[in-house]
Amino acid sequence: MAKTPMWNRTLSEVLGYETQKVDKKSERTGNVYQADVIPNIELVVMGAPVEVLRDNGQKTYRYSVFDMKKDLEYQVTCSVFLNISGVRQVIFKNLTGGALANGRGWYKADSVALAVKK
Repeated sequence: MAKTPMWNRTLSEVLGYETQKVDKKSERTGNVYQADVIPNIELVVMGAPVEVLRDNGQKTYRYSVFDMKKDLEYQVTCSVFLNISGVRQVIFKNLTGGALANGRGWYKADSVALAVKK
């Protein structure tokens, strides 16, 4: 039987930044795997993060972000809470993501911090 061609794009193709391979450990299974990540990405957070309670009871936070360099708007989940109001520049570390069945994407970062003004 013939195979259907797949059109999966990489994280670097979707967001337009270079990625690196990083070893990560699954919180659910404990297995080690390799993921493409953007080591540091500066984005604009719009408003306070939304608390999300995961199946295992762990709290994560969903940040609505805007990338001024690439003119993209999306949401990033992170276990770190930043008390943000209004619009602030932040830096996400080890941003990773992938495709969902609906054609959109999911994005997750290891940490987030306020960007230092120069």
